[in-house]
Amino acid sequence: MISPSLDLGLDGTHVLVTEHFLAAKANVSSLDISYGTIANAAPKTLPGLTPIHCDISSEESVRDAFAEATKSNGNVEVCIALASLDASVLESSPFVDTSLAQLKRVLDVNVAGTWITAREWLRGVRQAKSEGRILNNVNLILVGSESGHFGARQKVDYSLGKSAARSCENGFGAPCNAVAPGPVETSRWVQECKGNPDQYYLEAQATTALCKPTPLEAVTKAILVLASSNFSSHIHGQIINVDGGK
Repeated sequence: MISPSLDLGLDGTHVLVTEHFLAAKANVSSLDISYGTIANAAPKTLPGLTPIHCDISSEESVRDAFAEATKSNGNVEVCIALASLDASVLESSPFVDTSLAQLKRVLDVNVAGTWITAREWLRGVRQAKSEGRILNNVNLILVGSESGHFGARQKVDYSLGKSAARSCENGFGAPCNAVAPGPVETSRWVQECKGNPDQYYLEAQATTALCKPTPLEAVTKAILVLASSNFSSHIHGQIINVDGGK
């Protein structure tokens, strides 16, 4: 289950994750607020892909989306909570000038949205088990950010939201882990570095052991490993930092 990309900062990650799961012959329900984004990036001709419109900040929308996903592909065994408002789409400001409206928006999407998604997924797991259905690979993967640990300069609201999301991996009563990417080499991040040459050095070289940004593929592979019961059957409550050794 791929959650929606509300101005997703990790642009392209949701597409790569979808493509990799489809390549593994999985049925993928891709939830996205813009609906057409995933469908256009991953052709509808690919078997197993079900694009579904969803706004994760709305309980009703998430409930309806999961119902459609279950109807199309059966019980949702693996849920990847990938949606969030990225720091780059938020206004930067010192804490004393931070907007309360922006904070509430971040909390609605990054925190409450993740919470609603995880809860709806777990409800589906509980119902399936109560009906005697066999679930072979139950897993919840939260996708956070290094900002939840280190913070983000002049983005206290974003850092707060990411910190809250990455603190949830132990509390869902089911196998759950988190992936916390560092500076991911997305097209948006590359563009930011062009406007601020120091950003590349400070975020990806001076502060990481590998001295380079994190490839999208690395984040995707970490998600795939955690989603597989063959490779991570007894890994639970962990935060996997994919940040090049920050």
